[in-house]
Amino acid sequence: MFHDDEHMRAHKRWRTMSGGKKALVIAGWIALIAAGLALIGLVVMLLWNRIMSGILGLPALGFWDSVGIFILAKVFLSGRAGAVIGRMRMRRLMRERMAAQAEEGEGLHD
Repeated sequence: MFHDDEHMRAHKRWRTMSGGKKALVIAGWIALIAAGLALIGLVVMLLWNRIMSGILGLPALGFWDSVGIFILAKVFLSGRAGAVIGRMRMRRLMRERMAAQAEEGEGLHD
């Protein structure tokens, strides 16, 4: 089936969670994403300053410059927007197909 039981239990847990607990979970995810972005920015900065400045003589980057370079590289090279749109389209098609199969199945039992 399209959704497994664990996925459905997670949705039920989220729906029954209090507003304060939901805010705490969201804040935790935001903090995790910010920490990951900070770590990636630091790694890009250190690598750039060590390799690109040393080998090619390019100017050194600051932290925010390296975060910007990472984001630009992600946007230009990853193609994630197309993948996200493709997944959304596939989910919609699967829902439509499952609904059509359910309607066909209801007609067989009559």
